[in-house]
Amino acid sequence: MVQAATSVERDLLELFRRQVPASMVGNVGVGSVTAVVLWLSGIRDGVPLWFGTVLALVALRTWHARGMTERIARADAAGLRRLRLEITGLMSATALTWGLMPWLSYHGESPLLDFFSITMLVGMTAGAVQSAAAVPLALRSYIVLGFSPFVVKSVFIGGTVYLAGGLLIIFTMLIWLSYARSAFRIVHRTLTATRENEALAEALRQERDAVRNAMRAKDLFLAGVSHDLRQPVHAIALYLHVLRSLRQDELSPEAVDRAASPIETACRTMSTQLGRLLELSRLEAGEARVHRSAMPATQLLDALRATFAPQAESKGLDLRFSAPPDVWLDTDPRLLQSMADNLVSNALRYTQAGGVLVSLRRWQGRWRLAVQDTGPGFDEALLPEMCMPYRRFDDRQRDTQDAGQGLGLALVARQAQLLGHALVVRSRPGRGSSFSLLIPAAVEGGAAPASR
Repeated sequence: MVQAATSVERDLLELFRRQVPASMVGNVGVGSVTAVVLWLSGIRDGVPLWFGTVLALVALRTWHARGMTERIARADAAGLRRLRLEITGLMSATALTWGLMPWLSYHGESPLLDFFSITMLVGMTAGAVQSAAAVPLALRSYIVLGFSPFVVKSVFIGGTVYLAGGLLIIFTMLIWLSYARSAFRIVHRTLTATRENEALAEALRQERDAVRNAMRAKDLFLAGVSHDLRQPVHAIALYLHVLRSLRQDELSPEAVDRAASPIETACRTMSTQLGRLLELSRLEAGEARVHRSAMPATQLLDALRATFAPQAESKGLDLRFSAPPDVWLDTDPRLLQSMADNLVSNALRYTQAGGVLVSLRRWQGRWRLAVQDTGPGFDEALLPEMCMPYRRFDDRQRDTQDAGQGLGLALVARQAQLLGHALVVRSRPGRGSSFSLLIPAAVEGGAAPASR
């Protein structure tokens, strides 16, 4: 909201700047005519000084406007406020210069000259309302300072006609002030609506692009997952054929195990991939529900150790766990276990040497569950893209049946958001990665908070 208001302020000042050249041409033109009329009417004293002041202010305001665009672009709120005050000062000086004209020509001796002076005043004020409506403080100052000397001079002249003329000038000034306020409201409302429409159009463009990218990524993902699911299905068919081809004398436990183990691995791979797809679909459909309870950290860590220790051992990786005793977490045990499984699975998948550390540490009143690996790492700028559902980075070159499908991290991000567990990621190419979840602490055996 503050940024939008600042943008409108910039637009108002830029609108004023664009009016300056025409306004200065008007000042020079009307000032020249006024000086000639006064000179030909026999009024010589003070006219050259007055006209010189008009030209000096025209030059100063033109110079000031030349650098205004750059200042508007880089100024903060305080800088914009300072710029408005500068404009107000310059316009006030211009108004006083024109307001001093009655002290040269408005004497009550020549009705024609008096009428000419008032006409010049009203004309210049009308031009100012047109050109300075975007800066209300400057415009109000111009109107008041331009009309007031005429009112004062009318009082000095005296007489019923000129006192009535002074009251009429005051009435005219009030009308111009009211009109100036209405003009500013119209301009401000128009620029605000324009900015809002631009922001809405940009949001719609981004949403359209996001939908297109998601659909494109989803199509690529479905093509990829159909390819990758074909591999375990083919493996199952192949080893079933091996089992069927075994003769009676070859049906030893060892032979059956050699054929059944790859089938079991292929089924586990398919189950994991399909389970992630179903879980992501539930999250996207808004059907997932949170059931919070006090969960012992040992339950989580023991499950991770039992699930992933064989995989780490088979790759020659060191899978370590570090946590203080008697830690209880306020979470949904099923969702937290799913998130931790995905993080550890990813860490083991992409780490080829070294190991993975799963740690639990106290951090600012919460527990920080961190999964750190010695893998290749990645540029953190890629993280938003990596967390997109159906976005898969090409890892088919990996010689493994359990190639990633681009679902694990997307699931973690969605589940963390649903639970309110902040996901913190730190990574550098070639230096490994760290994925952390910030989990509220719970009291041992405490009652579960309300589900949502």
